[in-house]
Amino acid sequence: MNDWKNVQAFLEGCPEVILVVHDKPDGDCLGSGLTLCLGLAGLGYKPVMLLPEAIPEIYHFLPGQEYVEIRAKSALPESIPVITVDCSDMERLNYKINESNPVLNIDHHVSNTCFGLLNIVDTDAAATGEIVYSLLGEAKVEITPEMATCLYVAISTDTGSFIYSNTTAKSLRIASELLAQKTDLDLIRSELHETRPLSELLTIKAALENLFISEDGKMISCTLAYKELQEKKLLTTETDGLIGMLRATEGVEIALLFKELQPGLVKISLRSKSYLDVNALASEFNGGGHARAAGCTIKGDLQEVQRLVFKKTNEHLKGQSAL
Repeated sequence: MNDWKNVQAFLEGCPEVILVVHDKPDGDCLGSGLTLCLGLAGLGYKPVMLLPEAIPEIYHFLPGQEYVEIRAKSALPESIPVITVDCSDMERLNYKINESNPVLNIDHHVSNTCFGLLNIVDTDAAATGEIVYSLLGEAKVEITPEMATCLYVAISTDTGSFIYSNTTAKSLRIASELLAQKTDLDLIRSELHETRPLSELLTIKAALENLFISEDGKMISCTLAYKELQEKKLLTTETDGLIGMLRATEGVEIALLFKELQPGLVKISLRSKSYLDVNALASEFNGGGHARAAGCTIKGDLQEVQRLVFKKTNEHLKGQSAL
């Protein structure tokens, strides 16, 4: 199967193309999206990646940001093709897509709703970066060191530096090929793993002040309230390291992070260790993701949201622990 032929047909006669990623962008969607911009530009297209705010500080080193345009959340220009990158459903997009915008949906989440006119969704891929790598290979695009660096970040972040259960032989093969294509591993190590913003440490400190562990030790959670985050200027701080630390706690099966994005709107990140399907749990609240990593956003009072999620989490723990 050659998905690139379908992409060519999708973009035929349309040199301009808009790329959008999911809210609170991570390394996979940013690395994949920037690589697509670089690749499309090399093929003669005019890509632009729209973001409502600057790229998170920890990813500021990624190449290709000359194609990023900061634009307030709004409806997109009509008729221009839109490529959504690493987005499982339309609700996660930062922009409203018009009916006149044809949509190409590139993703790897099992919860993807296949909302595009063209859907390239591979749920066996460990990261959307793997799909983008395959697409560019089909297009005979030369992978430059800049593209290799972006794709390595995409795949390594979604596999937890190649130790999560979603890591496959294909993931490692692609990573090896990217290193041969001059991935700047020194830059990635320095900027992504050896340099962390102070705001991240302060966020961890704030979260641990609201630490909860269930009596049986299987569930752990932390809470970040909007008022505190706003006062300490921590609203946009990366929290992947925090949720990973919670998940790694001895005896824990599921880690939950409640982050109040604004009063009455709570984002929940879910990570499991061995058997609990957090995608199924998140889907109870119109969220989704993967079996071991998922998320959802719920409207309501923070404490009430916690009570509801804890109740459902306990139900899923009891239901799946016996399997």
